[in-house]
Amino acid sequence: MVRVGIVGVGNTIGIAGNHIDGYLRVPEAKITAVYDIIRERAAGYIEKFGLEGAKACESYEELLDLVDAVSICTPNASHIELTVQALKAGKHVLCEKPFGVDALECQKALNYAEMSGRVCMIGLCYRGIPGYMYLKKLIDDGSLGKIFYIRQSLGGNRIANHSKLEWRMQKELSGPGAMADFGSHMLDIGDMLIRDTAGPITEVQCMSGIMVEERDRVHGNGRGSVDNDDVAMFSARTREGVLLSYTASRIGSRHTVEVYGSGGNAVFDGADHFSLQIQKKDPEGGYLGAPECVKVPEEMYLINENVPKTPFAINFYFEIKQFIDAIEKGTPVDTDFQRGIYIQKLIDALQESSDCGCSVPIDFE
Repeated sequence: MVRVGIVGVGNTIGIAGNHIDGYLRVPEAKITAVYDIIRERAAGYIEKFGLEGAKACESYEELLDLVDAVSICTPNASHIELTVQALKAGKHVLCEKPFGVDALECQKALNYAEMSGRVCMIGLCYRGIPGYMYLKKLIDDGSLGKIFYIRQSLGGNRIANHSKLEWRMQKELSGPGAMADFGSHMLDIGDMLIRDTAGPITEVQCMSGIMVEERDRVHGNGRGSVDNDDVAMFSARTREGVLLSYTASRIGSRHTVEVYGSGGNAVFDGADHFSLQIQKKDPEGGYLGAPECVKVPEEMYLINENVPKTPFAINFYFEIKQFIDAIEKGTPVDTDFQRGIYIQKLIDALQESSDCGCSVPIDFE
């Protein structure tokens, strides 16, 4: 049994709740401690989720004494410090995405991870979506022919209005805004889909903007300035010339992925994680009729009968199960700290591109 501690329960959306839900569906894990800088919030989560026997800790150090592994669900700027402290204490770490605020600070955590021998994972949970797994299969087996381009959009409508000034809207706590928050998922998925057939990303270009410049402070005291991006629109090119187009927006967006190739196209709509719209094409000619709705084969669901077929339940069960299996069975994780720093370097390049107004070459390999 892996004893797990939840670090940071949040003041607004509370991503910790999704982690907790995932752990509750994995019998090999038990949440034994919860820590938040406001202890009452930690105690409230223990009560809300019925975490029998879990302790609302007075300090992070107290939590580390009670667990084998931690889920770090705090603002981005604290990820590295908390991760390093956990690794020094010999704990396994699942850190929410993005890894940190820039790749330079993430390197410190990666160094400790490589010395520690612990399981270290970044919470890029969208990989568990069945529609993405099916897209990957169609690309890899050549069903869509030679891939020409991929277009993605991701974000949300929750803060499309002039709502509170959350930490994710403050560069000091978050680093980039939507570019990192949603871009980290899209960069991971886009690269996962195409790398095996078209190579890694070699160039990026980005434009971004702040659309809602001021919001009310969370705890009152007037209004404050938003100083990172609400919307980022960026593009990338792979080594073999496949183009990728992305829109990340926290002020209104749909969740879509479109893949176009010489043999047709496949479109994923985030409203339905279990099907794709597929339209076949003659590789030497035009399209062959209207798109058809194709269900994802059930073997790609990777969930058990106790997991509801809802987006966040699927995503976080997939992530948490992989984390716990890696600890108990030694199985590899897809989104380790090496992957996390790779995505962070891409985000750094996007920010550089947005700042300079030019494309930025990628030479990680």
